[in-house]
Amino acid sequence: MKPRESTQWCRFYWYNTENTTLPRVLLIGDSIVVGYNEKVAKRLEGKATVAFFSTSKCVGDPAIYRELAVAITGYNFPVIHFNNGLHGFENSEPDYAHGLVDFVNAIEDLSPTSKYIWASSTPITVKGDPATLDVAKTPRVIQRNELASQIMADRLIPIDDLYNVAVNRPQLSCGDGYHYNEQGYQALADQVATMILDTL
Repeated sequence: MKPRESTQWCRFYWYNTENTTLPRVLLIGDSIVVGYNEKVAKRLEGKATVAFFSTSKCVGDPAIYRELAVAITGYNFPVIHFNNGLHGFENSEPDYAHGLVDFVNAIEDLSPTSKYIWASSTPITVKGDPATLDVAKTPRVIQRNELASQIMADRLIPIDDLYNVAVNRPQLSCGDGYHYNEQGYQALADQVATMILDTL
């Protein structure tokens, strides 16, 4: 089994399940997607319905594929917007890249007719000092984003650059090093919704 953090979690939501006339999109990520998913759903109102799957597990963990199957099975998703990269720092970057290839393969197997969008991972800052990037963790985020961009380029999957939406904008941070305030999640939701609408 892959190394895991001391607490593991996952969340699933499928909004507006009674609505079968609009296309449904799936957002995949970690706690960052928890912060912006409702705002994306609001921006897509009348154009698409939204589901989301968030998890603390890193790609390559066998359990993430079981969770992924729960998120996708039983629904048709014309667009899947996905991310993974802020958890699982116990795993090396080569392990991450290998796991990400497997994860993309799993998404394509479960939802072969979808259009896919990869979202880059957001920066990690010093707790209590959102103007300063964490010197240990953010370089790893950058490296993972670079590895992911190569994998997505090989598959012609477009990239939603959420890293650059958030970096050097301390006013968007809630101050804990990882997460965002209302303004921050609104900015991320604007970007995500625009990418999805362009893809739809």
